[in-house]
Amino acid sequence: MKRLLTFSLFLLSSISISVSACGFYPYGEDIRFCFLKPEYFNMHGFSEFNYSADLFYPNDEKYKTLEENPNLVFWYNYCKGKVSFEDISTCVYSIPYESFNEKAFNKMVTYLYSNKDNEAIDYLKFAKKCEVFNVLYNDPWERSESYSIPERKKMVHAAEKLSELVKNIDLKRRYAFLAIRLAYYNDQAIDVIRLFETNFTNNKEKDIVYYWSLYFRTIVEKDKALKSFYAAQVFINAPDKRFAVFYSFSNDIEMNDILIHAKTNEEKANVYALASIRKHDRTLEYIKKVYELNASNEALSFLLLREVNKIEDWIFTPYFSLYDPAVNTLSDNEKYSEEFSYSQIQARIAKDRKYAAQVLAFANAIKAKKISNLLEWNVLKIQLLFITEDYNSCLKEIAIIKKQNHKSPSLKNQLEIIEALCLTANQKQGEFKILPETKQILLKNKSNAQFIFALGRILEYNGNKTDAALLFSILKDSGNYVTWKSKKNKSRSYRDYFYDYFQYIDVMYSVEDVKNLISDVETNVNLKDEFSLWKYKTCSTELQRLYDLVGTQYIRKNDLKTALYYFEKIDNAYWNETDYLWKRANNEDGFDDENPFFTLKYTNDFIKQKENFVLNKKTVTAKLIEYISKAEKSSKKDYYNFLVANCYYNMTIHGNAWMMRRFGVSANDVEPYPEDDAEFKNGFLAKKYYERAFQNAKTDKFKALCLRMIGRCESFEIRHKNPNISYEDYNTYNDSIFNLNATYKKLKKEYPKDYDNLVYGCSAFEDYFKARR
Repeated sequence: MKRLLTFSLFLLSSISISVSACGFYPYGEDIRFCFLKPEYFNMHGFSEFNYSADLFYPNDEKYKTLEENPNLVFWYNYCKGKVSFEDISTCVYSIPYESFNEKAFNKMVTYLYSNKDNEAIDYLKFAKKCEVFNVLYNDPWERSESYSIPERKKMVHAAEKLSELVKNIDLKRRYAFLAIRLAYYNDQAIDVIRLFETNFTNNKEKDIVYYWSLYFRTIVEKDKALKSFYAAQVFINAPDKRFAVFYSFSNDIEMNDILIHAKTNEEKANVYALASIRKHDRTLEYIKKVYELNASNEALSFLLLREVNKIEDWIFTPYFSLYDPAVNTLSDNEKYSEEFSYSQIQARIAKDRKYAAQVLAFANAIKAKKISNLLEWNVLKIQLLFITEDYNSCLKEIAIIKKQNHKSPSLKNQLEIIEALCLTANQKQGEFKILPETKQILLKNKSNAQFIFALGRILEYNGNKTDAALLFSILKDSGNYVTWKSKKNKSRSYRDYFYDYFQYIDVMYSVEDVKNLISDVETNVNLKDEFSLWKYKTCSTELQRLYDLVGTQYIRKNDLKTALYYFEKIDNAYWNETDYLWKRANNEDGFDDENPFFTLKYTNDFIKQKENFVLNKKTVTAKLIEYISKAEKSSKKDYYNFLVANCYYNMTIHGNAWMMRRFGVSANDVEPYPEDDAEFKNGFLAKKYYERAFQNAKTDKFKALCLRMIGRCESFEIRHKNPNISYEDYNTYNDSIFNLNATYKKLKKEYPKDYDNLVYGCSAFEDYFKARR
């Protein structure tokens, strides 16, 4: 059985949504940058159509106040202002037909009965009796989409008859409307047209009842151009029908074919207004037409707000986060390829800034006396000044509005956010910092993650990475989140974005950048003012982790002594924490069974450990330095070079100590990578020390084992250089790799009897290592 009633939600545009079998990927409203929030502007009547990457959805409350509802205004005036809007609303919308009598506890009902206004009483009772019929019922046999009910057909005739009999002109029209609505729901399209033509076509007065009736006339119209014309008139003049009529306006019809039905400039302006809202790309020319034809058009200020919100998405989303705009407006020739291109983003932003300047020029050309929402209009102009990077003019206009002392706290906060961003961006090169004027604005907007991130991004783009990192670090406390990319991204993937400050600086900040951050935190950690406590909240509690990062960055540079210096600054408690990365990665309290010097991943233990020590980055680095020294100076150069090689091998993505170089690893990771990416994937240092072990080997069996490990490292290089070859071709343990691996060829040629044991054997390593002497 088909559903009795269907509600439809409509897409704003053809939005590209990334769906990954691997899980979540940010898109839509999650990534769209928007500083001017539409809900803070006095444009509630159009709020269902705010620019968004989400679906349109209807508001429960079509009017912000009862006094704005034209139906209630009619009855308020009908009762000569003697009944409150609250009582009128209850009478009209809440009292059911069965309870509508002189005993009803309602002042409007009392007023009508006391004045013996039988026409109004009869009308309201009839309207309430009709309510049960104001719904589409499907044919129970599913023969058609709609279904005619005899009882409802009788109500159509009754409403039409009452419209003829009632003396009050307003009630006459309202009965006609009830007849039209009932006829529509009863699948009587011809009667809808007839009743509308008879009762409304020649009426000069076009009140809300006219547009309610025109709404149903619109729905049954088959001519797409005329239907679109009607829809535009209903949309502008009947706020409670806007959502319902929105998609009756066709995007596929030429504007001239629609405009030919308009008799006045006001009607033409309405067409351009709805056409503008139906578009998700540039609509300045339509907005200009609306103003030219009817400067008083109710939608004009909303159209500008919507256009500015679009521009914010087109410019700020890619500028700050480096994502494509949340709502895709790119033409086929402009669409970004799978390869990430920062230069393409910059070129697109430059074009959109020029367009923003055109919108600003239009907004400036409008005379103030013709704008009904002057404050909101001026705020939009200020945002356009910021977007077009005219910072001085932007700040000057903000100062003017501040002096006017407007009483809208929401818009005041909007202005302060723009002011903070503008002040930050308007500094001299090399002197960018968090200005005193912006600190209180930041504190007032602790929950506005986009604002905090954007201000940090401006600082970062202009050289102040320390304050940027500090602002990024407190995003997690905002209650919201921001994700972003970097200029070094080269491809698009499931994991091509950042969501955490530490994850970001780990990859994008140099060791000197992180050391500067640490120095700033250490210098200011004891400050007690409100802003400093907020700014350093995260990093002041993560100094140990930052020391760890610097030490790890030096590991990546193979500067072991400096790495050890920073690891030694870390308290033992940090290494002993149960959630410390190394312990979590190996899911055990200690790491004795996975010592990187004596064990290899996926390989049976083959080296007897002569010394045990608690494993963490500090102890492993210290031992690596010690063993490198012994490899150079002791008589056991073959032994210690092999152990050093094992450690470097395990510090690659293929080993059990990858956390010496990384704070996390995923198969979906893409560029940018840390600076030691080649070493991490190829194991060059491991190969170097296995070669030294080979050079110092005393027996053929140990030389063969060294070649086996050199060959394993070489297989990683082959895989890295040939990412598209099949698994069988680069599998470390597969003989087909022989065709690509020069070291395996050497192993088979020089030690043919050992080749199969070392390449295919599961437990041969131990015997070959013991044969070292």
